Amino acid sequence: MKKYILILSVLFAFISCEEESIVFDKENGQTGVSFATTSYNLTIPSEGVAIEIPVNVTTVSSSDRTFNVSIDDSSVGASENYALASTVTIPAGAYSAVLAVSLNFEPLVDEEVYSLVLNLTPIEGGVAFDETATITYFKELPCNDIVVTVNTDAFGSETSWEITDASGAVVATDGPFSDAVETVTKEVFLEDGCYTFTIFDSFGDGQSDGTVTGNYTITCSVLNIIDGGGAFGASESKEFCINQ
Repeated sequence: MKKYILILSVLFAFISCEEESIVFDKENGQTGVSFATTSYNLTIPSEGVAIEIPVNVTTVSSSDRTFNVSIDDSSVGASENYALASTVTIPAGAYSAVLAVSLNFEPLVDEEVYSLVLNLTPIEGGVAFDETATITYFKELPCNDIVVTVNTDAFGSETSWEITDASGAVVATDGPFSDAVETVTKEVFLEDGCYTFTIFDSFGDGQSDGTVTGNYTITCSVLNIIDGGGAFGASESKEFCINQ
């Protein structure tokens, strides 16, 4: 038995040494390319938006390297909505560069949500990972008519909410609700400014009765302003701003 243990120990030591000798070669290894950020969610103001998407590589080179960028067929929106180059170039001696993307305001339709899906192509012999970046965008529009939606648990009579302005004055409120699982909505007009939404539970267990878990949202057109719910205890507050 001791001989087997000795043999296994020597074999493990040999394998361990072999594994330790494997070193990533940043100069001669396989080149991987990726988007550093793969998801964007943008509101487009009247002057448009220009963003820079970082592109990284895993190796360094003494010469510039150019990678192709293509627009995926799953993108939603016409080509006049945006402008970008079809390639991105990593300068010699560098590990990163940026892909400049411009998004235009004028062609956009109110309350329409668009997406621009970009794909990176590796160089010959290379590999791509995190090679898809998605930009979700929509036209900025003044939005003062919010909708507060509350999905109650089975004890809605314990739930109420209020919205206070920057001075602490209550500008809107609703509840308590009925003891039934239901969806309750209320439309509220808010002047431009910043506010605090607070939801209360008189029992102290939030929107969770052990069987049903409730939630809430504040939306305005295509904008999801805040959301929350679940077992938040006696109350939960969230700040938000309108047209700021």
